[in-house]
Amino acid sequence: MLLNPFKSLYRSGAIVLAATVLTLGVSAADNPPEVSEKVQTGIAPLQALVEAKKWDEAVAMIDGLIKKVDASSYDCAFLSGFKAQILGSKGDYGAAIEPLEAMLRIGDAQNLFRWARALPMSEQEAVINLAQLYMQDATVAGKTLEQQRACYAKAHIYGRRLAEAKKPTIEGQTTWVRILYGEATLDASKIDLTLMKQAAVEAEKALYLTIKPKEENYTLVLAALQQLGDNTRCADLLELLVQKFPNNKSYWPLLFNTYVSMQGSGDKTVDLSAVIALERAQAAGQMNSNKDNFMLAGLYYNIQQYVFAAELLEKGLRNGKIDPEQKNWELLAACYQQMGKEARAIEVFVEAIRRFPKSSNLELQLGQIFYNNENHDLAYDHLKAAVSKGLEKPVQTLILLSYLSLEAKRLEDALVWAEKAVKADPKSKEAPPLVKIITDSIEERKKFKENRK
Repeated sequence: MLLNPFKSLYRSGAIVLAATVLTLGVSAADNPPEVSEKVQTGIAPLQALVEAKKWDEAVAMIDGLIKKVDASSYDCAFLSGFKAQILGSKGDYGAAIEPLEAMLRIGDAQNLFRWARALPMSEQEAVINLAQLYMQDATVAGKTLEQQRACYAKAHIYGRRLAEAKKPTIEGQTTWVRILYGEATLDASKIDLTLMKQAAVEAEKALYLTIKPKEENYTLVLAALQQLGDNTRCADLLELLVQKFPNNKSYWPLLFNTYVSMQGSGDKTVDLSAVIALERAQAAGQMNSNKDNFMLAGLYYNIQQYVFAAELLEKGLRNGKIDPEQKNWELLAACYQQMGKEARAIEVFVEAIRRFPKSSNLELQLGQIFYNNENHDLAYDHLKAAVSKGLEKPVQTLILLSYLSLEAKRLEDALVWAEKAVKADPKSKEAPPLVKIITDSIEERKKFKENRK
């Protein structure tokens, strides 16, 4: 909506006035109305006031003239429209509503709009301005939700009139869509889906009212579809928008995020579409941030293209185009694990530990790799390091350390780890029995040694 509803309609009051008065009565066949002689005389000084932007004096003069004419006359309609224009130029939009409605009411009653320049505004200009003025009035600070609804109810009346015109225009239809969308979203906590569906339908109609729809008309359709959660149609429309408006930097991220939001639908092509959308955006010089580069690698990982994910991560982590954060190194190692390249995964974890020496999680993951590869000595070293660095949930790791100690026949170490496991989680079902087993083993060994003596 225009900040100034009259911005595209306002002409110098002197020009409006002169043009209107001079053209009255030009065509005898049409027999257009004429302002009375007293009104023509009365508005003569207005030209100087309008040119000097003395809006209050101009309004006061028009009000004086309106009091002297019949409230249902052409004179009143003409003066009311002129007053509305002046108030719009002054920026007093709320005050412009009453005279504009008066002009429209008289114009309708006397069929004045059949003459193109009989009044300061055409019928469509008047209706569009009123619709926009009521929408703007709804945004005035301090209005309650009910007051806002009342404003939109008024705007709705004028919007419907625009939509039902014999020859609807793109401007009128766009205004109607904005009204429906505004009504539907008045209460952000409860979107009116019925109105939103209507907004989507009417927004699409607007696209067919002109050979070359403006970008705004496409985005109105998109906004409604987004509110309805229709991601499939949003994606289709965004595919069109990135082609039609390649310089708009917001459409590529929207397209990408739309595909991402569709993940989990069971359609495997959605993940691939997200990858392709991001790659296309980067080819167009957009979405090249470190975060975007990491997202691309993550998407490749999600669709099990581990080679591509690893290549992007390796390159990005070393040239600074992917942030060298711990989680990013972990994803790189996970890529190599998925590829069955355990040795390379180990190298990545070793490098990551060097970069993040306080990380217990890195030590844990490396210890697990060694354990799975039956390298229990190195597994023990890294699992022990994980615990020493403050592992958040150490119970299972402590139990595993205990078992590794048992395997190495270090019963005292095994008992220490098992007792720490009990202390870490007294409710553990595994740790207490393990303490007893180890304690019994130590006692048996002690008795065995004594008997040998």
